[in-house]
Order: sequence, then structure tokens, then C-alpha cells
Amino acid sequence: MFGLQRETEALRRELAALKGQAVETEEPAEPVPAVEATIEATPPFIEEEAAMPPGEAVAPKSPPPTPVAVSVEPEAIREPVIPLWQRLLAGNLLAKIGVVLLFFGVASALRLAADYGLLPVPLRLLLGTLAGGAMIGFGWNRVHKGVQPTFGIALQGGGFAILYLIVYFMHVRYGMFGATSAFLLFALLGVACVLFAVAQDGVVLASFGLAGAFAAPVLAATGSNNPTPLFAYFALLNTFIVGVSWFKNWRLLNVTGFLMTIGVGMAWAIEHYRADYHGISQAFLIFFWGLYSAMPALMALFRAPGWAGWSDGTLVFGTPLIGFALQSQLAADRYELAWAALAAALYYLALWALLFRRRDEALRLLERCQLGLGIAFGTLVAPLAFGVQVTAAFWSLEGVAVLWFGVVQRRRLAMVSGSGLQVAAAAYFLYGLPQMQTGLPVINDIFLGLVMLAGAGLASARLLRRFDERVAAPVLLWAFFWWGLAGWSESERHLPLVHSIPVTLTYIALSLIALEIFGRRSAWNAARHLSLLLLPVLWLAAGAAWLHGQHMLSGLMVLALPLSLAGHYWLLARQQTDGMALWPAVRHLGAFWLGMLLVSVELAWLGDRLAPGVTLWPVLALAVGPLGGVWLAVAGARRGLPPVAAAPFVYRGPGALLPVAWLVLWLLWTGFAHDGGGSGLPYVPLLNPFDLVQLATLATLYRWLRGFEAEPWPGLPLPRANWVGVLAFVWISCLAGRIAHHWGGVPFEPDALWHSTLLQAMLTLLWTTTAIAAMIRAAGIGLRWLWQLGFALLAVVGAKLLFVDLANAGTLLWTGSLIGVALLVLAASYFAPVPPAGEKRGGTADQDGRLGG
Repeated sequence: MFGLQRETEALRRELAALKGQAVETEEPAEPVPAVEATIEATPPFIEEEAAMPPGEAVAPKSPPPTPVAVSVEPEAIREPVIPLWQRLLAGNLLAKIGVVLLFFGVASALRLAADYGLLPVPLRLLLGTLAGGAMIGFGWNRVHKGVQPTFGIALQGGGFAILYLIVYFMHVRYGMFGATSAFLLFALLGVACVLFAVAQDGVVLASFGLAGAFAAPVLAATGSNNPTPLFAYFALLNTFIVGVSWFKNWRLLNVTGFLMTIGVGMAWAIEHYRADYHGISQAFLIFFWGLYSAMPALMALFRAPGWAGWSDGTLVFGTPLIGFALQSQLAADRYELAWAALAAALYYLALWALLFRRRDEALRLLERCQLGLGIAFGTLVAPLAFGVQVTAAFWSLEGVAVLWFGVVQRRRLAMVSGSGLQVAAAAYFLYGLPQMQTGLPVINDIFLGLVMLAGAGLASARLLRRFDERVAAPVLLWAFFWWGLAGWSESERHLPLVHSIPVTLTYIALSLIALEIFGRRSAWNAARHLSLLLLPVLWLAAGAAWLHGQHMLSGLMVLALPLSLAGHYWLLARQQTDGMALWPAVRHLGAFWLGMLLVSVELAWLGDRLAPGVTLWPVLALAVGPLGGVWLAVAGARRGLPPVAAAPFVYRGPGALLPVAWLVLWLLWTGFAHDGGGSGLPYVPLLNPFDLVQLATLATLYRWLRGFEAEPWPGLPLPRANWVGVLAFVWISCLAGRIAHHWGGVPFEPDALWHSTLLQAMLTLLWTTTAIAAMIRAAGIGLRWLWQLGFALLAVVGAKLLFVDLANAGTLLWTGSLIGVALLVLAASYFAPVPPAGEKRGGTADQDGRLGG
């Protein structure tokens, strides 16, 4: 009956495990095939039949049930990944806590007995052995009977830990046997612990036993500082763990061994390490590092049953991190540590090569981890062994190599890592910049280092171009940044500023031209698009030259700036011809405005140098640049002149809008603020430089607006060209003031001019002449609104005669102006009668005669 109950309980536990209700084992490394579990319910008559004497038959109460086959797929029984701390706290937590406390209590009791001589030595050891054996036996019984199996496994783990402690006391504290016997006993206990764990599939049992074994040297310390026995003992335990984990997928066991070795070993080192122990400590560190770093790769390569238990981030990455940290404490200097980093890099790269050659998709993650660790340690070699320049160069080349591997293998992580190495190289280079030698031009640490960064960036951009053109573009920009910085820093250090600016500008312009040629030949648009940078560089160079010498063409800039500007237009024309120019409108506008600014600033500087203290030439120079630009935009669009022909609307539209606004403001400002003198020649109205430039400005503005009457600007209504007449009227009025000043001796000041009888008479005659001319023109073309405008101006003249000029009544000038106005009005009445409403001849007029145009 008890046998049937045990079988029933076993079937129940198996069914629960299949349903995922209670799983105490690690998931298998290999995919688990579908499991066919046949479960038969035990009917009540079986127990009765088993209890009756032989020979008596009992008729069955009902036919036995048909066995039910339960098919479970591997995904259904695969155990989810459970964190280590959850595994330790799972199950019967109180049992685990109690076992740990009992272990510490037994250890303390053995130590007290040894220190105070309590009980004979054999009796002490016998009692401890019996306690450990009793714990193992009782725990085994609980698991075998299926009664609180978690409690039973925890109890057995504590029992094995106590037996380990007894053996350690017998060997180290009492010297009852030598190292060979101790090794055999430890091995025997280990084999027994593993057999018990395997038989019961209990990883917690093995972990408890091994944890106790690791803690034994600490709890039963003899006071000796010699680490040789301790390290040999740890080597045996870790080798034993490897043997167990080869067959069992027990991640918890592996991590326990790793953490216990580190914890106990570091506790010893903090308290007892000295220089005499360097050799044995170094040897054990190499053994430990090699064991825990090689086993994940070797087990994966040989497909050991428990290889998945080693695929743990704590082991794969924790081993090199902790190992190298300990090595840094053992190394005599940074050069020894550099050799250690090099050895680690070669070692991990060898592991990567072994995994990479298998071409196994299941090993890809582990293979990438080994490659990453190899690269990381290789990266540490340079800063430990060399200076900043060599380190930056090494990291740059290493980054290119890693990126090449990523592009070839289509691995994004390798591409990112390679790019990150180059960023780190640049940051480290800038960090060590103050320490570098800058003696000879070009052949110095800074220039060569920057060129190395640029070359690595260019190589990376060409590699990434195979992967994605869009990804390569910012890397190419990165490379050109360092290339440009190399040229600028070199010229800035070895040349005066007046020469450094044009040399840097020429250097960058020629570099971009070379990239344009190279990009066109290799069909690499990203290389050609870097020509966008030339425009801001031109503006920066021009601004720097102006700030330094108050004009843009100082020194060698007289050649560098115009030639670079021509190079900009050449680059833009080539790219527009090929149909791949980026932001052509912005590039045309930027160069166009820079050219106008360059002309104005240089003419103003030249005028000030040739005629110091004379304000006329700088004032005129402010208009010559924009005036020439607007004229070029209008004439170039009509005649197809370069560079306007490449984008006519850009030049005469948005490109001319800013200079046109400037010319209008300049015309108004100079008309009221400047007397037009200072040329060194007698002032002749209309034939002096000041009036000629202003007339040219009015004509250019008229032509600019007239062009948009035939081809309107979409979305931006502009005034008709006739509105330039308003500016012309203001200009004529100001011209009268300049004539009164130069020919009449009237001071060119607002108050003096206002009270000048000569100016008022001239304004009356000029305004009347203007009004009569407008009315005659209106009558000739039948433009009623223009005639009305002229008539309104005559009304203004009349009001002026009554309210302003009347103060000068009786004077010769007032009388002459009054007679002149009268004659002009009479002439207008004869030659310019009002046009009839709606009439139009030779011009444009509103049908209702309204003011328009």
C-alpha cells in the first residue's frame, strides 16, 4: 500500500511539474522534446485488492479508466529565467535560514571546543560528523518520501557543509592527516554531495554544500597567513564545480562558486596580503580568471549538457571586471598592467575566434561578448603603455578595424562600438592637448594627431557607405571637422593673424574642391555635399578679417577671399548641372549678399584711406554694393548672365529684397543728412558723384519693380514701379536743399533751410514744375489719376504760397516764384486739360478714373 502511495505521489509531483506548478530544477540546456505523460488514476478497489489474502478475488466495481496521454510541447515546460535572489528565497525560506544558523553554530562550537579544550578531540569531531550525517539522512528521507522536499534538500546542504567543516578542522587545525588525505576526503564529500543533488535534482543542495565548503577556511581559521593551502583548496572546489556543471545546467551553482571565491579571497587579501605572496596570488588569479572565462566558451563549443548554466552575465562580464581590478592591485606599474591588458585582449579574441568559426546562431551572443571584451582590453593597452597621441591614434585605428568588421558582418553593435572608439579617441586627444609638442610646423603632435583622427573618420565613412549612405554622411562630416581643425590650428600657431585667416580659408576651400572632384568620380554625393560648409567659412573669414583690419581684403585675403568665393560658385554650378545641389537658393543668396557687402566695405575703407576725414566716399560706398547687386540681379535675369542665370528668381526676388530695402533707407537718410559735398570738385547739380549715385539708385529701383509687373512675385504683392516717383519727389526736394546750401550759402541744417527764402522759392518752382509735368504727361496718355495727382501737388504749392511763402511777401524771390507759378499753371491749363473719365491712350487707367496704377 505504501508503495502504491509513493508511486501515486511521484505521479502527482510529475504532473505538477509538467503543468509548471512546482519546478525545482534548472531548465535543460538543449531543447526539450515533447513529453508524453501517461497518468492512470488509481481506483479504490486496488487498495482493497492489495490488502486481501492471496487467492481471493474481488470483482471490480467498475472498469478501470483508460489511460490519458498528455502531450506537452517544450515551450510549455520550459522554465522561465528566474533571478538568483528569487531562487534563494524561493521554497521553504525558514528551513534555509535555520540550516545556515545551525552551520554557523556548529562551526563556533568546534572552535570554542578547540580553544578551551572542551571534550576530547575525537569526540568533538565525531559529534559534528554525526550531526552532519543525521541532517543528510533525515533530509534524504523527507525528499524520498515526498514530504517537504524543499526542507529536506536544505537540510542535506547544511549537513554536507558541516562535514566539509569537520574535514577542514581535522586537516588544518589538528593535523590528523596530510594534504593527500584531505584532498581525497574533500573529493569524496563533493562526489557524495553531487550524487545526492543529481539523484534529487536539487541545485540548492549542491549550492548549500559548496557554500559551506567555501566558508570552512574562514570559520576554522588557524591564524596562518600563508595563502597556498587556501588557494589550493579553492582551486579544487572550483574544479569540482566545473565538473558538476558540465553535466547539470545549474547556473546557481556556478554563480555561488564565483561569488564565494571572490568574497573569501578578497577578505583574506585585505587582512593578510603582503608582497611575499605576489607570486602565488598572481598564479591563483590567472587560474581563477581563466577557469571562469574559458568555461562558457568551451562548454558551448563542446555542447556540454550544462553549457547554458554558464551563459550568465555575472560570469561572462563579472570575471574580467573583477579579475582586471585585482590585477591592477597586483601589478607593479602601469606597464605591467598594460601587458596584462594585452594578454587578456589576445585571450578573449582567441575565444571569439573559436566561437566565430563555428558559425552557430545559438552562440552568436556569447561570441559577441568575447569580441567586445577583447576589444575593450585592447583599448586599455594604449593609454597604459603610451602617451596621449599614440593612444588616440591606436583607438582611432582600432575603431576603424571594429567598424570594418561590423560592416562586413552586418552587425550594428560592432559599427556603434567602432564609432564610439573614435569618439573616445578624439575626447582623449583633446584631454591631453596641453601636453603635446608643437615645435615644427606640420610635423608635430597636434597636427599629426588631428590628421589621424580625420583619416580614421574618412575611412569609417567609406566603410559605412557600404552599409547606408545616410549613416556615412555624419561620419564624413566628423572627419572633415578634424581635418579643418588641423589646418586652422596649424596656421593659427605658426602664422600671424593677418596671414592665418587667408591660409585657413584657402586650405578649407581647396579641401572642399578636392572632395567635390573625388565625390563626383566615385559617385559619393555626401562628399560633394560638404561644399555647403564653404559659405559659412567665407562669412567667418570675412568677418574675422574685418574685425582685425577694418576691411575684408587685408593681406592675403585680397586673393584668398575672391578666389574662394569663385570656388564656391564653381562648386555650386557643377552640382546644379548634375542635379544634386543641396539648398541652392540659400547658397546663391549667401554668396550674393557677401559679394555686395564685400564691395561696400572695401570701397568705404578705400575712400577713408585715400581721403581721411571726408565722409562722402564711405557714404556712397554704402550704396554702391547693394546698387550693383540689384542691377546685376535685374540685368542678369534678363540677359542670362552668370551666376544669376542659374537661379534668376532667387537673385531678383529674395536676393534683391534686402538690398532694395537698404537702398530705400539709404536714399532717405542721405537725402536729409548729407549735403553731397566733399568730393573736392565744385558742386554741380545732377553731375556730382552724390547725385549721380542717387539717380542710379532711383533708376535701379524703378527697373526692379518694373520687372515684377511683367512677372509678378507669387504670394508677395509689390508696389507698381510708378511709386518710385514718391522717392523721386523726396529726392528733388532734398536736391533743392543741397543747391541752396552750395550755391546760396544756406547752412545745411533743418532750421536754416526752413527759413531760407531761396530754398522756399526753389521748392515752389520745383514742385510746380513736377506737378505740371505730371499733368501734361497724364493728358498725353489719358491717365486721369496721374493728372489728379499733379493737380493735388499744385494745391499743395498753393497752400505753401499762402501759409509759408507769404512771410517773404514783397521780396524779389517771392515775386519771381509767384509769377513763375502763375505762368506754369496757365501753361498747364492749355497743354494739359483734365482727361475724361475712363479714357486711356498709350497707358493704363482705371475705368472709373480712380487713383491707381
